[in-house]
Amino acid sequence: MFKKKLPLSLAASTTTHRARRQLGLALLLAAGAGSAAAQGRAQAAPAPAVAAAVAAATPLPAPLQLQASHLSGEAFSMKQIQGRVAVVFFWSTSCAVCRDTLPELRANLDGWRGKPISLLQVNVDKQAEDWQAYERIRSQMHKPAASLLSLYQDASLSPPKLPLTLVVDRQGRVVHRYEGRIAPEAWNDVADLLP
Repeated sequence: MFKKKLPLSLAASTTTHRARRQLGLALLLAAGAGSAAAQGRAQAAPAPAVAAAVAAATPLPAPLQLQASHLSGEAFSMKQIQGRVAVVFFWSTSCAVCRDTLPELRANLDGWRGKPISLLQVNVDKQAEDWQAYERIRSQMHKPAASLLSLYQDASLSPPKLPLTLVVDRQGRVVHRYEGRIAPEAWNDVADLLP
């Protein structure tokens, strides 16, 4: 059963409340790390956990920042999606949920043919060769759409949980974030941004 889409004001207040709660947790973690250091105790560096909590708590919209490259090795540029709504999907060939979601993404992209939308499939495999092998097979099975960009990002920049889907507005700002399977509301969010 599909969830009802929340009114924008309620969705924003829920997102704001969640962001404040996550930011509070990040600040508590940072404060705890600071007090432990002040007492001279040895500690493991909590920076990645704090950074992940702060990133998750970053209020939306936020500008998309993506360091990725095409199969050809050419660096991705935000100019490639300028003025377009974008769905940015972070995935790995070792993630079964990710692989199962790729056909859904391509089908939805095909349904919006002629609209200003781009799909960025950002692979974060540890070995770029795994992604390249997948892309060779995919290109034999599916005709590549012009608005589908297959990109590779170094695994060290990978999100902590896969799959991750970002919805980006026509100004290049991330306006929605979904972890795990893509929620039906994500497609409503995309439709709301299209002219």
